[in-house]
Amino acid sequence: MGNKSDNLKTKLRSLPLIGPRVRRSSEWLLTSYQLAVDTLSTKQSRLVHSVGMPHGSLTVPQQWGIVYDRSRQMLRRLPSPNGPRIAFATVWGESSPILTALESILAVAIRLRGADASSLMCDRAFPACVRDSLGNHSMSIPAEYALSGLTPHRCRRCVHVINAYYKQSPIRQEQFSRFTQTDDLARIMELVDRLPQERYQTHVYRDIHVGEHAYASAVRETGRGTLMDSPYHWWLFRRHLIASILISDLTERMFQTVRPDRLVAPHGIYVDHGTICEVARREQIPVVVFSVSYRKDTIMLCHGDTYHKALVTEPHALWENMELSDTQRERLAGYADSRRRGTHDILTYHPSPVEEHAKIIKEIGLDMTKPVISLFSNVMWDAQLYHSYNAFENMLDWVLKTIDYFLKRPDLQLVIRVHPAEIKAEKKSMQPLKTEIENRYPSLPQHIKIVGPESDISSYSLVDISKATLIYGTKMGLEIALRGVPVIIAGESMNRGKGFTFDVESVDGYFQLLDRLSDIPRNTPEMMERAEKYGYHFYFRRQIDFPFLTDFQPGFPEKLKLTFDDLSALLPGRNDNLDLICDGILNGTEFVVP
Repeated sequence: MGNKSDNLKTKLRSLPLIGPRVRRSSEWLLTSYQLAVDTLSTKQSRLVHSVGMPHGSLTVPQQWGIVYDRSRQMLRRLPSPNGPRIAFATVWGESSPILTALESILAVAIRLRGADASSLMCDRAFPACVRDSLGNHSMSIPAEYALSGLTPHRCRRCVHVINAYYKQSPIRQEQFSRFTQTDDLARIMELVDRLPQERYQTHVYRDIHVGEHAYASAVRETGRGTLMDSPYHWWLFRRHLIASILISDLTERMFQTVRPDRLVAPHGIYVDHGTICEVARREQIPVVVFSVSYRKDTIMLCHGDTYHKALVTEPHALWENMELSDTQRERLAGYADSRRRGTHDILTYHPSPVEEHAKIIKEIGLDMTKPVISLFSNVMWDAQLYHSYNAFENMLDWVLKTIDYFLKRPDLQLVIRVHPAEIKAEKKSMQPLKTEIENRYPSLPQHIKIVGPESDISSYSLVDISKATLIYGTKMGLEIALRGVPVIIAGESMNRGKGFTFDVESVDGYFQLLDRLSDIPRNTPEMMERAEKYGYHFYFRRQIDFPFLTDFQPGFPEKLKLTFDDLSALLPGRNDNLDLICDGILNGTEFVVP
């Protein structure tokens, strides 16, 4: 059946897409066929399970169906939902299977504790979202962009997946589409079209930074760190800006009806969840943002904002007064060493890295009589958010200004390590850093080297031979500090302000730090101790072991597995970490393992 479905997809997508109506019709036919396949597959899996035969590989909604079948008595005896009203900003379905699966477990666990849990779903109400720039097709698509490589229309499929998760659950569903008004789109399009394009990014609508959310989504869609001055990019940016404003209005109306005591959302950024979370904060509704962590089978939650921002400003009292035991230090050292190959993480870019120092020195062409300063980049399009700590316009601006500085410092060697996710991640970068550098500098002197994203040279071995390191926002700064090597932070890294890095507040301050590179010492014992405390806090207390869903592997949703057979596993008192998470959602306590 899978081959037939794939063949049909190929045939439908080869049809000439003459305008949005034909495109919508072909997608509707494809989606209808796929929904029928899914429904039949679900019925078959339930039948196989009912006669006690192995059920093979099931989707998470199908696994939930089995859990509910085994928990019918518990469902009939559920406590009344008299507790706090907890709204989950579902929005995505098929587009982010890991986050949707995690949310479904959290929502049911909250409901089992007597809360009034609801799922807020888009239900094809948004003209664009970060997962589908074409959205519900309420805005026309110019013929020249019909084949532009945009995400295929998937609203109907997304709604189907969310319904599959929650149709048998005790979770109430609320649809954003209920709150649309006939003049919404025309009114917002007129508003945006009165704006000069250069003001899109900074536009604030009723205290909501819609321009920021729209820009972050547009650069993600294009795979770039900055948008080009082209008709297509402006069209895409406008589309996301209109969507963010509409989502802001719909969310306000939703909250007036649902009146949640707390909002729980995945990721907390971009045109959908970023906008929804900001409206909640404006309405003084406490926000919890959750995301997948780096360690396998863990989850991270923060109060108030996305972890990209919340971890920068979290209270130091959460970790700096810890006294690490020898066992904890060994655990941290073991995990930090495993990061070389990612053996304990959900994702790795170098399963077989080049680690030998002599081989790396030869391959890069280093002169070890001169100090090595290594620079580690980010993926330019990822989570492009406003931060008050940005001394530079963006990461590319930082890199180019850093090269300008080192052109005048032949006494040092600069090695620029381009992030491997530019080409090795599921979503490839369309603005390669190496290309940007080469466009600006057709040739570089021998003391400035670039290690491309395709290289398997170990970043950790490069750190080991470096006198100091320069980062913008990469989370690798913590691991570098744990190795005793000085870290200079020029951007919005979560490691900023923790006492084990050199933090930049201005462009002038950055260059003053660079002037001291020749004499900069290795991290002091006090800095090392703070790095170890924060490292243990971040890796093992902030990243919470979550044994209810396993095989988090980006790009492989079919591997996701629920690890429990019935709802009793989610009851209070059965798992300390789940109790801690639910208490944080219900009562506002910290999401930190003791």
